[in-house]
Amino acid sequence: MNSCIRNNPETSNLIFSLATADDLDELVAIENQAFPFPWPCQHFIAELAKDYSRTLLAIRRNRQEREICGYIIFWLIFDEMHILNLAVKTGYRRQGIARALIHRAMHTASCNQVRNVWLEVRPSNQAALSLYHSLGFRCVARRRKYYSETGEDALIMSRAIP
Repeated sequence: MNSCIRNNPETSNLIFSLATADDLDELVAIENQAFPFPWPCQHFIAELAKDYSRTLLAIRRNRQEREICGYIIFWLIFDEMHILNLAVKTGYRRQGIARALIHRAMHTASCNQVRNVWLEVRPSNQAALSLYHSLGFRCVARRRKYYSETGEDALIMSRAIP
């Protein structure tokens, strides 16, 4: 897993760390860029407070500056990981950051004896579907009218962690 991240020149200068309340403004800004129906700040606050929830950041450092490029929010519950949210800042998309975040999150899950990863995704989100398929996720079910804002279904995807 680490070699996949290190060997990609686009992600080799990223630092990964867990979010804190100090990161909320940047997280909300990325969320608002990334989604037509973004999570409100309260959702991020709630996730930071849960002991089974992790908000992992991808950070670029340039001299004294620190910039959050993306994040993944996931739960670790018993032997399962559930990805709730994944976003990359507009100027950093298509550079392997989302893939690196998923790999890092799955590595964390593996260290916690997690065996399976689950997520929901909109059928209309072709970029996400392509990424998830390339990472070995398979569609296992459909939740009808899952997204309340639009009534769109959700595809439930899963993969094992070896």
